[in-house]
Amino acid sequence: MEKYTKIAVVVVLCVLAASVCFMIASLPRSKGPTDYSQPKPYPAYLEMGIPMTVEEETAIGGDKRVLAPAGRGTSELQYTDTDTERKIIQTASLNIEVEHFQSSFDAVMDIVERYNGFISDSHMHVTGTGRKEGRITIRVSTDMLFVCIAEIEHVGTVKSKHISGEDVTEEYIDLKARLNNSERQERRLREILDMANNTTEVLEVERELWRVRGEIERLTGRIKYLENRVELATIHVSLNEPEPITHSWGIRDALRSAFSGFVSVIRGLIIFVGYALPILILICIGWLVKSRLVPRLKRRGKE
Repeated sequence: MEKYTKIAVVVVLCVLAASVCFMIASLPRSKGPTDYSQPKPYPAYLEMGIPMTVEEETAIGGDKRVLAPAGRGTSELQYTDTDTERKIIQTASLNIEVEHFQSSFDAVMDIVERYNGFISDSHMHVTGTGRKEGRITIRVSTDMLFVCIAEIEHVGTVKSKHISGEDVTEEYIDLKARLNNSERQERRLREILDMANNTTEVLEVERELWRVRGEIERLTGRIKYLENRVELATIHVSLNEPEPITHSWGIRDALRSAFSGFVSVIRGLIIFVGYALPILILICIGWLVKSRLVPRLKRRGKE
């Protein structure tokens, strides 16, 4: 009996040992430390046999520029420059009262010339009281904005001043990224055009190339516009001569008020006649019917 018990214990131990070995063998083998970072995007056009540019290899290799998908269902890549300085469009408005318009205008012109700026727009007019007013639009380097404003303020008495800044950094970065994508797409299309085998493929690629070229020109124009607005600040200066001070007994104002009252009365009478005229016409028609037609009808009835 003891012999069979020992055999049973040995068999159980063997089964347990075999089970442990089987579990260890079924575990997945480690192939090194797991990298949980996001996979680096590679352009889909590599499958066509077109090599990457140096800029793309640098970006994928860990440059500060980050490559990200430009949109759903496209193989374009988008640059985002994390070191782009802020782009601020600065604008100022000054309303200045001056003693003599022409001399003050000349003084502003001298200030603008001294700071290497230029006049982009100006106009002047004379009011009904004989005083001169004008508005000048100045473009000057952003670095010289506040210094230039400080000198212009000495031309006369400042009645109002407003300075504002518009941050276009986000739009500028987006435009640059889209421009880089379009330029890269243009290069790829030119390479594909060289590999085209028939006329149909050539026409399709040229049509797409024409569209991309138009997008590049549009983005380039907008970027240059923003760069110009950022590099050169805009100052709107309004120059106004003071209203003349006159002393009178008020007779002229009284005559003006009397004439205005007379015109108002005449206007009221004309409006009243316009409303009353249709009623008067109806009354006249009723009187004619009563005085002419009714007696005739009565006479005919008696006959």
